[in-house]
Amino acid sequence: MNTTDHYIALRAMEDARRILGEYIAPGPRDATATVHRLIAVLDRDEVVHALDA
Repeated sequence: MNTTDHYIALRAMEDARRILGEYIAPGPRDATATVHRLIAVLDRDEVVHALDA
């Protein structure tokens, strides 16, 4: 994995962690919306490519 791929994967994981953190925070929760947000972050072409490299 080159530096750019590493950075892309790291950024995606940080975004996913933030999304999950928001989900487990006190207050109303919407599991479906959370899954859609995670898919939007983790299924981006550049993320998939970086993880396949």
